[in-house]
Amino acid sequence: MSEDIAEFPLPFDATDEERAAARREIGKYTRVVAEEKRRLRFEGRAIGQTGPIHRFQYFRIYQLAKGFLVAGHELREGITVCHAESAEALPKCFANEGIAEFIADELRFRGVIKGEHATA
Repeated sequence: MSEDIAEFPLPFDATDEERAAARREIGKYTRVVAEEKRRLRFEGRAIGQTGPIHRFQYFRIYQLAKGFLVAGHELREGITVCHAESAEALPKCFANEGIAEFIADELRFRGVIKGEHATA
């Protein structure tokens, strides 16, 4: 896994505080290898993306050497990062049922977890 480098896009108007928060929170779970104004690069593999939903502009979902990570841009709170040991546990990071279902559906659609994804 260490040879995979993933990118998390930062909003065009991200503040220095938001960039630092993203670097700090992602860095808790994997090694950040580069930081640019509009993106963070870190050890991991991108497995999906989704959004917008609720107050989130977007989510990106990653597989890390140890576990799975979802990072998103919440319009009021800034960058939000959640980590779980398994892909099945990742949606449970969100108390909002709609967001949890949205993340689970993306994981099913990408074939990361078993089950049928929601139909339109």
